[in-house]
Amino acid sequence: MNRSGLLLLVLSVLIAIVITWLNSTWLIYKGFQFTQKVKKIDYYLSDFTLLNTLPNGQMRYFVTAEHLVHQQSTNSSEIFKPLLQASDVDGSMITLKSDKAEQNKEGIIKLVGDVNVIKNSPKIKENFELITHDLIYNPKQKALSSTSKVIFTSYQGQLQGVGFSSKLDEQELRIHSNVRAEFNPAK
Repeated sequence: MNRSGLLLLVLSVLIAIVITWLNSTWLIYKGFQFTQKVKKIDYYLSDFTLLNTLPNGQMRYFVTAEHLVHQQSTNSSEIFKPLLQASDVDGSMITLKSDKAEQNKEGIIKLVGDVNVIKNSPKIKENFELITHDLIYNPKQKALSSTSKVIFTSYQGQLQGVGFSSKLDEQELRIHSNVRAEFNPAK
């Protein structure tokens, strides 16, 4: 083998080693790595109905929605166009409706955006409608709360304020601030 052939072989091997070293250094360098920020989805439901029950089989709440996306890493769910129903003390249904909801691993549901809460009872005097934003529903404690403006309309009149908390079992509504009430005259 002549000198130029040997020199070309050694030079080619050196260039290959340098390129391999640069490639491995490039891949190790954190600034050039793409971190995976994509949430891993466990499961996805479309046009679904879900019934959550107590250990004795009694209904805790009922959900109907367009889509549900469950994230494996956080064990939480995003629910799109949810319609939740929970039973009240008197057995009538309370319906919660919003554009989106998020349920964390503890089961607490945050309804995002405009939220309507409606109670339809056979007794007209017990019906009500509550309108607010970003409502938190804790199904285990049967509790509702929000820090946003709230409008509560019932047979007796209308209450408005900012922020509220309520327990469905107690049939009590506590408006936190800026309360304004208008009552209908008794008939």
